[in-house]
Order: sequence, then structure tokens, then C-alpha cells
Amino acid sequence: MSSLSLTSAFARYGAKLANSQWAVSAINSSGELVVSCWKHYLKGGEGKLCYRDRLSRWDGNAAGNNLLREHLNKALSDGLPVRLVIARTDATDIVDSGQDASQATKTFGVREDLVGKVVAFDDDHFEIEFVRDRAI
Repeated sequence: MSSLSLTSAFARYGAKLANSQWAVSAINSSGELVVSCWKHYLKGGEGKLCYRDRLSRWDGNAAGNNLLREHLNKALSDGLPVRLVIARTDATDIVDSGQDASQATKTFGVREDLVGKVVAFDDDHFEIEFVRDRAI
């Protein structure tokens, strides 16, 4: 998986961020949710990954947090497919503590072979399951 900028990673799925400084999710023209997920929160293997996180963990980005909440609600209620942008950083302690990670060095990649769905969201905790896309 090659390293991309955040906007380039979203563009690979035909998605444009509302604001590249704070947005971490977008709905593309195909009606898919595209979301940036921290690599160290992805668990699984063998063609299936699960991402679990909570919005209350990070409070340094209210605009991005609110937009992601809106997108997660839409994806859950409408059954939207979810596409994965993977964010990597060595500063996982900053991420885990909920501090502003905007200044942390990050790289981004995509997993076009996976498609996901929001399987749980209670307005804070959320879970997205990604499986190998059978169309690829």
C-alpha cells in the first residue's frame, strides 16, 4: 500500500473532503461513506478487519467529529457501503489520549479490496466491519 496524502486517499474513492484540515469522512458520488481510520485500531485478518472507536475519545476536532457523527448515522440508517482510508502514525499515544493529532506525522493509504458497513453506532461508540469486496 503506497503512501498518499489525505485528500489523494479520499480521491481514490471519488470523495472530496469538506475541509482537508479537519474532515475525516465524506460521502462520495456513488453514495459510499469514505472514512479515515487509525491503523492501530484496525483488528482482524484473513480478508476481514474491524474498526472500533468512540467519538468522545477525541475532542480536539469538533467540526470533524460532528461531520463523522452525521455520516455514521446516515451510513447505519441507509446501509451505505463504507470505504477505508488507513491513517498511520508513530504518535499513537497522542491519538489514544484524544489529543489533537493534527500536528502528528501521518501517512495515508487505501484498501480498495475491502468494503465495509457500520454495524454499531450509539452516538459515541461505533464499529465498522470491512470484508474483501467480492467484485474485485
